[in-house]
Amino acid sequence: MIVTGNTISRFLPPLAMFGVLLLPDGTLAAALKLTCGRADVMNPKWSLPMTFAYPGGDAGPVTVSGPFGDFSIAVKRSSTSIQGEAGEALDGTAKVRVKLPTLADLEACIEQIRDPASKPDDKDAFLNARDACLQKLDPAPGGADVVAGLRIGLLADEGDSSGEDGFVDLRLRYEGESRAPDGAMTVEPLPSQCVLEK
Repeated sequence: MIVTGNTISRFLPPLAMFGVLLLPDGTLAAALKLTCGRADVMNPKWSLPMTFAYPGGDAGPVTVSGPFGDFSIAVKRSSTSIQGEAGEALDGTAKVRVKLPTLADLEACIEQIRDPASKPDDKDAFLNARDACLQKLDPAPGGADVVAGLRIGLLADEGDSSGEDGFVDLRLRYEGESRAPDGAMTVEPLPSQCVLEK
């Protein structure tokens, strides 16, 4: 993946958000629906809306809908402080089936596309090839089994100038051993233009 200075500044808020301690708060109970205008900022195939719906309460399912299909992830809700500003977070993982190529097809494509001069543990070369293959390959007819990790951070600051109400960190890790440098194949879409339904 080629990352520009603009792209890096776009990702700094979620990184700062999820590096802080999450403090439990039993008073958080409101339902919410966060819609992201694009499920991913890099892959044109995923330049489609993606929604995250939560019924409310301290814990429960987030229903995810978008280019990866429809699935649910059990999360816990908590309050947090983001650079001195009040906010909320939803955090959880689940085994789900999503619309992605099979692990075998993705790894075969990576081996074909990857720079032959790169070393086996060259993570950048691997990630560049992975991203190119995800743009090239169609999802498997039966989908792919993954462990989905989800973190949603919501800002309480009404004066925020980013135009977004929240940040989403979604990671889809294939089940099974992979030839990826760290032994796990993970797809990391980068949702953008995320706003709460008013």
